[in-house]
Amino acid sequence: MIGSTLRQLEYFVAAVDIGTVSGAAAHCRASQAAVSAALNDLERALGMQLLVRRPAKGVTLTGGGRSVLPIARRMLDDAAELAEVAASEHGDVAGPLRIVCTNALSPRVLPLLAATFGARHPRVDLDVSDGLATEVQEQVLTGAADACLLYRRQLGEGLDARTVRVVEPYAVLAADHPLASRDDLALGELAGEQLIIVRAAESSRVIEALMEDAGIEPHPGWSFSNPETVRAMVAHGLGYSVFSGRPVGTEAFDGRRVAYVRVSDEVAPNEVVLAVPRGQRPNARLDALWAMLGEAAVQAAFG
Repeated sequence: MIGSTLRQLEYFVAAVDIGTVSGAAAHCRASQAAVSAALNDLERALGMQLLVRRPAKGVTLTGGGRSVLPIARRMLDDAAELAEVAASEHGDVAGPLRIVCTNALSPRVLPLLAATFGARHPRVDLDVSDGLATEVQEQVLTGAADACLLYRRQLGEGLDARTVRVVEPYAVLAADHPLASRDDLALGELAGEQLIIVRAAESSRVIEALMEDAGIEPHPGWSFSNPETVRAMVAHGLGYSVFSGRPVGTEAFDGRRVAYVRVSDEVAPNEVVLAVPRGQRPNARLDALWAMLGEAAVQAAFG
């Protein structure tokens, strides 16, 4: 009876989300007749009409249906969580996990995460993508992703964040820059040169806050949406940049090289964080991800 009711609720939610009974059937891999019958049984059991179904016009929620819909979603979420708990008791982690990451971090960590996590938890349907800080946070807030990786100074409202790694700022210089061989430098030593930055507003704010901490008024140069373009411009000696953390590679896209020199100014360090919707309950998949993010090989990828 419970399984049958959950299946009915699954069909009901799918019909609402997709807008048609036929679409719900395709999504749930069932016949249209089976979905229609299940919806009829659900309405009969509840004693109310949930949907107005019109041929060729899709489905429309009734007033009662609007009241039932959030309860149905919660019941399906609880059932999925119950299955996760049962699986975790047997050492199994399974189900969908959608992780998004900012463009600045994605090339450093997503390939490693995808390969290692996928091999360790083959029953997890892992989906990874990247974007601007505002975009990845919006995906988490709207439920399109389960969690996102970004810098704490980019963090907006509505998310809870756990620190993955504290990262120090590094000046990015052309490999043949006079200061490139130094262990560290003060940002004031670069004040007369062009500062090249990533164009995204969140990245700009991070740099502005760092320069303000150091008491530096930078000489603004170009800005680009792609961090790799910033590295390539620096590699050609057209200016310098400042990154949070030190990437492993020093080669730009065209083969020229950059150097990373630690910033010696007393500035607040940045943090890489894993962010989820505020108040979200933990699950076995996110717990497994969090455990992996603490491992030495993954930590090193953040710089």
